[in-house]
Amino acid sequence: MKLTIKKYRKISVFTSCLFLFFFFCFTAKSQENKNISISGQVLQAKNLEVISRATISIKRTRMGTICDSLGVFHLQIQQADTLVISALGYQTKEWAVPFIFNPEFPPFFSIKMEDISYLLDDVDIYALGSWDEFKDDFLNAEVKEKNPINTDIKKQLKPYNTRKPNPVPAQYRPKNEKLGVVQAIFAPTDFLFGKLSKSEKNKRKLSKRIKEEGKNNKISKKYNAQIVADATGLEGDELLDFMGFCGKKIHVTENSTDYDVMKQILDLYKEYTTKEE
Repeated sequence: MKLTIKKYRKISVFTSCLFLFFFFCFTAKSQENKNISISGQVLQAKNLEVISRATISIKRTRMGTICDSLGVFHLQIQQADTLVISALGYQTKEWAVPFIFNPEFPPFFSIKMEDISYLLDDVDIYALGSWDEFKDDFLNAEVKEKNPINTDIKKQLKPYNTRKPNPVPAQYRPKNEKLGVVQAIFAPTDFLFGKLSKSEKNKRKLSKRIKEEGKNNKISKKYNAQIVADATGLEGDELLDFMGFCGKKIHVTENSTDYDVMKQILDLYKEYTTKEE
């Protein structure tokens, strides 16, 4: 009878241990893929001073965060993750996160980093004489750029930039600026909306006005009273009379060159002076 009780106790103890083992494994496995919010602080190993702006990333996903000015960080991880911590002047460290038994209340971790030293090559320093000698040598020195910037890149790309930029801001552009027969056939809903919508009509009017103002501004920069006065030397009423004489005779567009405009002004000025004589 005693042997049976002892045997039963051994079996029950073994069964309990086996149950706890499987329960622990199951719990660990279920928490392995669960996100856990952890916090910690990055410190120097020598004097335990904080390391600010250290970069902390998860090795598994390469996602991470940056410490604040106090070296504190907050991160979402999973069980058995490894963190990669790097900071300027310190050795990069891989830190395996300890097993967290209670994910709802994880501990506050402290990560210590070792500093690193860099040996620089020897540098020879020579005296350059007086300040004037140094200034002359500095100004006359030829510096060759390893990767010179191509200043003519716009000229090279100009033949390919055939599309003119739209001067109308995006918020004032109608959805369909060109309402043609093709759109009426293949997109009747958009066509009717563009034709009947009051907001689209207002946008088309405003867009047209902005484009016209842009053209007029470009033309006024090429042909105005100041340019005519500089070219002819006229002032006051004579200048106004000459510009009235030019009227529709002068043809200036936004694509006209400065040479073309100046030639027209001078030709008309000759005609104007001949007429007065």
